[in-house]
Amino acid sequence: MESWNISKKLKGELLTKASGIEDNSRRILFILRNLGPQRFTNLIKYSNLSRSTVSKYLNLHRKNNYVEQKIITDKLSNKQYQGYVITEKGIEKLGEEPLRLKKELFMINELKNNVKKLENLIAFYKEISVEESFIFHIVRIISKIGDNFFEIQQDRDLYLALFYVFYNSILGQGAFAKKYWRLDELNDPKRPEEFSGYKLNLDQFCEIYKIAPEAINYLARLKLMTNELGFFLIKRKNDDFFFHEEDLLGTTTLRLIKDRLIEEIIYIDAGIHSEIYNLDKMSEEISEHLKEMGLLWNAIQEQFELLILNLIIKNAIDMGFLETDRKKLMEIISQSKKLPKSIEGRRLQESILDGSRIEENLNILTIIENEN
Repeated sequence: MESWNISKKLKGELLTKASGIEDNSRRILFILRNLGPQRFTNLIKYSNLSRSTVSKYLNLHRKNNYVEQKIITDKLSNKQYQGYVITEKGIEKLGEEPLRLKKELFMINELKNNVKKLENLIAFYKEISVEESFIFHIVRIISKIGDNFFEIQQDRDLYLALFYVFYNSILGQGAFAKKYWRLDELNDPKRPEEFSGYKLNLDQFCEIYKIAPEAINYLARLKLMTNELGFFLIKRKNDDFFFHEEDLLGTTTLRLIKDRLIEEIIYIDAGIHSEIYNLDKMSEEISEHLKEMGLLWNAIQEQFELLILNLIIKNAIDMGFLETDRKKLMEIISQSKKLPKSIEGRRLQESILDGSRIEENLNILTIIENEN
């Protein structure tokens, strides 16, 4: 079995999270689950625990079959050493309950402060008769974003742009939007039945809420769609479909992507299989899983797969694939038939194959319609 190689950025993020886990027993399991096989000395270093404490919990984990010792081959030096590896039983144990972090109290206070900063937004939504459950949903997500959101000028245009984003969220179809259609629009025989739930396109929304389309285009389709804010947009003709990394669809999608990539590392490094994996198939399997969970509906599934594909590649690069398995990554990317179906996917594919700098905003997906 070989050791893992991940990017410095991802490793730093994982170690920061590990240091905040209160339960020392779970901290060790977390490190082995996310950083891969480790020497005893590295576990001491990464966990910030004493030698005796690490030894104590490793003995307990081995007794419970949560951890086992194996001969590991270091990829860089090709030398072997004895390291600790988390077992399937250990992974199950780690996932039994949420990780409790020392910074939770700080996070609670920060959330309260952020909610207080949103008083004007809440008052505005009440003024235009937005449903309370919808207001709660918006405030819950925005309060988690924090300072990056409050750097944007807080005004009516921003509040309506946010409302447009959440109104047209993928999860919102069938959950919120029906309450906001006027009766004459609901009974309009020309209203398309393609979507699950009810939508307002950009022109309809701007007409009802008296806002310039340019303001929505700038704020909802550009300014909010960044890594720092965590919003995602799929653009198809005149329709916009949004979700956020902190809503149920976002957290589930990103977790499934990361888990699949970790599985691929294990398969490759353990020598279980060595064939080139099909990224298009991986995106289809993840989207099918989301649909079975009731988080995705038929009309948007194919488009969502294209966004999943971009996010798989982005996460693979963040995890160090481009540094350690560049040839293999380039091969599977060149074989993708789905990547060229979106503007961002096509440019991402070209950038990686050309070896040029990746500058695409992968929080946005623009569908290429019926190219001739």
